[in-house]
Amino acid sequence: MQDVQAGLDRANILLHQHRVKDAQEQLHNILQQEPQNSEALALLTRCSYQLNQYDEGLDIVEQAIQSDPENPYLFYLRGFGYYHTDKLEKAIQNYESALMLQPYFSEVYAMLAYVYIEKKDFKRSLAYANDGLAWEPENLSCLNARSISLNKLKMTDEAIATMKHALAQDPDNEHTHTTVGWNFLEKGKHKEANKHFKEALRINPNYSSAQLGLKESLKSNIPPYRWLLQYSFWVNNKGKNMRWIIPVGLYLLTRLGSSLFQHTENYKNVAYVIVGLYLLFVITSWVIGPLANFFLLFHKDGKYALTPSEKYSSISVVTALCAGMISLIILALLPATQNNLINIFTLCTLVFWGLSMPLSSIHFPLSFKNYGRQNKFSMMIAGLGILSILFTPISFTVATAMAAAFLIMLIINSWTSLFKK
Repeated sequence: MQDVQAGLDRANILLHQHRVKDAQEQLHNILQQEPQNSEALALLTRCSYQLNQYDEGLDIVEQAIQSDPENPYLFYLRGFGYYHTDKLEKAIQNYESALMLQPYFSEVYAMLAYVYIEKKDFKRSLAYANDGLAWEPENLSCLNARSISLNKLKMTDEAIATMKHALAQDPDNEHTHTTVGWNFLEKGKHKEANKHFKEALRINPNYSSAQLGLKESLKSNIPPYRWLLQYSFWVNNKGKNMRWIIPVGLYLLTRLGSSLFQHTENYKNVAYVIVGLYLLFVITSWVIGPLANFFLLFHKDGKYALTPSEKYSSISVVTALCAGMISLIILALLPATQNNLINIFTLCTLVFWGLSMPLSSIHFPLSFKNYGRQNKFSMMIAGLGILSILFTPISFTVATAMAAAFLIMLIINSWTSLFKK
């Protein structure tokens, strides 16, 4: 039999070294000797969390709480699992339980701050971060949560001062550099953000939040993407409902404006411009991500930041857009007497450009089993669009019917996606 405490210490070291599988093996050996060892169960929970297996981790920590119900750290761990599975109310309940057992647990205050950041209650998140710092003034988690809250509340000077203080405490902390990077990115300072994301990845090359931030900062070199990213930050800060209220409001305003101008002879062109700008905004919001990823394929840093799925998605979207452009050029060169060819290439142009929208949300490699229902629906839409193009030389009537169904499904998909989150 091994010494249990020595085994726990070794498992903890392995976990800090990101050797999760080795740590799990060590902990399973300990639990064979002491099945109810709460410290071993807590470490095993953290192992599951590091592997993004939050449901499994929650099951383990539940067992730990049953054996040690007065341990505040276990409630903290359970709250952490609920936070990462978007069960925010349950997370709050567990964090409050942890504070009842240990009122000076600064990490709990930090996590409560992060929960309220997710709930867009930035004043409350700032209050919790400050409460944690009152117990432990140098706590990095509280400092990072405070800087995010201040940034969201437009208290820029205080946010920068807090970020500098956090970096001074631990200049080699990847989480702090990543937090600073996202704060700068939200303020539109993508070059400063890029430096901090790179530093975070130097410290921990596998830190996913820094990897995502690096990609966003690089893509922000493209002005349209940068503008849409700022719009996205603004909408997200307004709350979950605004993600669909604003697009619906824009659509209704567009319909109202176009209808008013359409009935006035001198302003008919204005109606067309309004509708055109709205469609440009909608299409751009769908395809700008893959287009920016395509730009990163030729960037010295960006090409290493993209996942294989992002690479193939960007290539497929650009291919569809280019095919649509070629089809449009051919259409423009056709003589007016070639009615059949004009109809065929008009349909092909519209469908090719429409294909860029479902292709932008398809995961690669293609699979009907993985990635969820949204991916399957996007694949079905894309497949229908491709079939409509293939049928144009065989039966234009069938191709037109398929293209109409493709367009209807495209519209349904674009609207329903607003209510997913």
